[in-house]
Amino acid sequence: MKTIAFLGMGIMGSRMAGRLVDAGFSVRAWNRTRPAGEGRRANGATLVDSPADAAAGADAAITMLGDPASVRDVALGAGGVIDALAPGAVYVDMTTVDPATSRGLDCACRARGVAFVDAPVTGSKLAAANGELVLMVGGEADVVGRLAPVFAPMAKRVVHMGPVGSGSMMKLANNLAIAGSMLALFEAMTLGRRAGLSDDAMLDVLTHNALGSPLLAFKGDAVRRRDFEPHFAFKHMAKDIRLARAEAETSGAPHALADLLDALFSAGLDAHLGDEDFAALIKVVEGLDEPSGLRRG
Repeated sequence: MKTIAFLGMGIMGSRMAGRLVDAGFSVRAWNRTRPAGEGRRANGATLVDSPADAAAGADAAITMLGDPASVRDVALGAGGVIDALAPGAVYVDMTTVDPATSRGLDCACRARGVAFVDAPVTGSKLAAANGELVLMVGGEADVVGRLAPVFAPMAKRVVHMGPVGSGSMMKLANNLAIAGSMLALFEAMTLGRRAGLSDDAMLDVLTHNALGSPLLAFKGDAVRRRDFEPHFAFKHMAKDIRLARAEAETSGAPHALADLLDALFSAGLDAHLGDEDFAALIKVVEGLDEPSGLRRG
């Protein structure tokens, strides 16, 4: 594989595309908007004017977009990615979507003789820039193997979860666990603050005991500094929690935590936190009066 179409040059996608360029791939990139002065290149990738322009003649196409609706629009709409790919090419969706969306894309690809895998990622923009993402991949094993040279510059670990849709399901489960653990951290820090404990002292304990993790340290420090520059946007985590909750309801799995998180993130969206980092969830926790006052959707 030599030529890659990359669609979605946001916080994560622009860095991932840059990694592919640095690894020697020819990358044609598309984004819904082009920053003023960006010209015809971004992070070494050649910017084109449409999804079809990016995908035509590409060995593989990658979408890294905001939500299921945007993926369906770019992949299946008029002048979309799937119609532009030649038989034998591979389409990789790295967006966090529901498993049904992944399976629908797979069906559309099969009709065109195109292979499909869902490969959502976990990791922040720093991990994307450094090629240290973890990929959760759903698809046929031989197709996943073909993509190894494409995945290598972007990821420190690639886990084949099973058939199409299983990567998407794992990503929803992963983000539910992450958001739940961060809610516990933020509530604990708020409790400690109310009792007069300092952030520095609390984080010194929390990062040096059994709870300690790189994510806890990173988000705890962001809260301490009140720095909510987006590494993973609040609005995207809110979407992921909503999707995870819907999957739990459909499958009959427990969803008490998903219900609570959905309510809290909905409150944060109402408070215009969408473009901040999801660590801004602490603002919702700090402002709670009565849990019953939360909007549940």
